[in-house]
Amino acid sequence: MSNLLKNKVAVITGAGRGIGQTTAFLFAKEGAKLILSDIDKEPLDETVSKINSSGGNAIGVVCDVTKKDDCEKVMKSASNDFGTSSIDVLANIAGITHDKMIHKMTLEDWNFIIGINLTGTFNCIQAAEPFMRQAAKEEEDKTGKIKTRSIINISSISAMGNVGQANYAASKAGIIGLTKTVAKEWARFNITCNAVAPGYIETRLTQVRKEGEDFGLPEKQRQMVSTMIKETGLNRELGQPEDIAKVILFFASDLSSYVTGQVLTVAGGMMGTI
Repeated sequence: MSNLLKNKVAVITGAGRGIGQTTAFLFAKEGAKLILSDIDKEPLDETVSKINSSGGNAIGVVCDVTKKDDCEKVMKSASNDFGTSSIDVLANIAGITHDKMIHKMTLEDWNFIIGINLTGTFNCIQAAEPFMRQAAKEEEDKTGKIKTRSIINISSISAMGNVGQANYAASKAGIIGLTKTVAKEWARFNITCNAVAPGYIETRLTQVRKEGEDFGLPEKQRQMVSTMIKETGLNRELGQPEDIAKVILFFASDLSSYVTGQVLTVAGGMMGTI
């Protein structure tokens, strides 16, 4: 452990599974005090339990990121549970897919993905403002100095467009615009805002879809993706959640304190990425 996040208060959404859970484990190893959220209580509790039983410091707050009140409740846990009015890191990882060809996509399908992926990210950033932007202003007034804080959002290589993902692609493209806007608006408060654009990562969203389940890829598509990665990317299968978590850690730590408004593709060199 190198303590890159020692004593930093970090909020991670979508922490019950996949990239969010893996990021939570990594942040805990690096010394962060964690406020973890997920819409599903059972996997969230499991993440929190594993961290605390290993000597980490984490609390869990069930949250639907599409609901403003839920997001505010998560951020307020910084003062309620850790006794601080400041959040150092916000990692907006909660996200989902629900793929359909555009001529079959309903408005409900569209709004569902936009609501979670894009509006959910917006809600969390806005809810964190008193603990990040306002906290920075108060620091400046008192000491004349502002410590570095960071926001990390999750975009995707699909932001450039992908068959069957009009809703998802639009949400992830929107995150790029949101990221760059927050970076410009909050730069003077020493708050960085960057995005990570994963390629195909081994999670429940990219597993072979089982009958009756909404998540995953059709088996033929999964095989095509695997072949494409082998032929155009680094010599291995799909990326792992750890590959994304390590980049999120970079943006969360002081290693990237002079980097903001950037989108970093993490797709193993696969062609056609942003």
